[in-house]
Amino acid sequence: MKALSSPKNRRGLVVPLVAVLLPVILLLVGFSVDLAHMQKTRAELRLATDSAARAAASTLARTDSAAEARAAATQVAAANLVGGRGLRLNPADIEFGRTVSQGDRSAFQLGATPFNAVRIAGLRTAGSASGSVPLYFGRMMGRANFEPRFTAVAGFVNIDICLVLDRSTSMKVDADSSESGLYLSDPRFPVPAGPGSRWSSLDSAVNTFLGLLRDTRAEERVAIASYATDVTGAPIFATIPPYYTTEEATLDCSLTSDMAQAEAALSALTSSLWNGNTYIESGMRLGMAELLDRGRSTSDLKMIVMTDGYQNVGEARNAARDAAAAGIQVHTVTFGDYADQALMSEVAGIGGGSFQHAPTTSALVEAFRVLAGTVARLTE
Repeated sequence: MKALSSPKNRRGLVVPLVAVLLPVILLLVGFSVDLAHMQKTRAELRLATDSAARAAASTLARTDSAAEARAAATQVAAANLVGGRGLRLNPADIEFGRTVSQGDRSAFQLGATPFNAVRIAGLRTAGSASGSVPLYFGRMMGRANFEPRFTAVAGFVNIDICLVLDRSTSMKVDADSSESGLYLSDPRFPVPAGPGSRWSSLDSAVNTFLGLLRDTRAEERVAIASYATDVTGAPIFATIPPYYTTEEATLDCSLTSDMAQAEAALSALTSSLWNGNTYIESGMRLGMAELLDRGRSTSDLKMIVMTDGYQNVGEARNAARDAAAAGIQVHTVTFGDYADQALMSEVAGIGGGSFQHAPTTSALVEAFRVLAGTVARLTE
């Protein structure tokens, strides 16, 4: 009798063992192939959904059109293969809303306006436009298809800002002076504001603000309005050229994303002649009109109001109430010893914004630097 441990007998035992294990091996191989296929498909779905969300958000920011954003998302999704075919989106897969801060995170609020975010549902499920993903060996394990899904949110920050600047006569006073204004006989009265004046300090501060906006990733637009009181009929102007900034309030620069245009408007104000009393409300209402007429529906609307004095015409509080009711946030800055800090702090409180007082030129520049970070969200 031959020993069972002989090579021939061992070969005889291996053959049936392989026959028993082969289906298991095939199942394991099939599972490995399908697992790799599933992982690859998930990665493709993530990429396609992210790309579609970013395309929709950037289009919405640029065009202010939900229809165009939806079209962009659909086109980009279709150009990305997921499981061998382009990702198709149903209209219900594209949702618009806002992202809001919740501690260290942001949350998407569906339907909240103005829109600043798009949520895309990337689906390869049985009921989706693209259908489920077939598996290679899934039938062997009783599962013929794979149904991945992924959600992506892309947002942006569109901000429309109107700078409302004081160009009353007192802005010609030296920046370190406690003078409240100028007499008609003062040689500074019939000429533009000179170097070292409060206006010169404001010019530096606003230029710093505009320069910082250039470096942000947000889509900001800036307008400039200035105010005093109407002195177009004053006798002093009969003997000098008719400079254009002599009305009560003027829109010196319409909303623009071109900071060079805003800087040019500021430069024109600096070289122009103006005078008058402190009619803060007139500047605020003109700024409000610009934001409401030309502001984008996807933008946060902001107003920054600066003064060096006390209002002696109108009521800035009323303008702040109307601005807040219209969804415009009002920030205020006072400059110098004579400014009405109590009033402007109250105006900011009514308008839901911040208040800063700048006693010196350097403090005024810093105040506008802080506002660039607060209003334009430079730190986010």
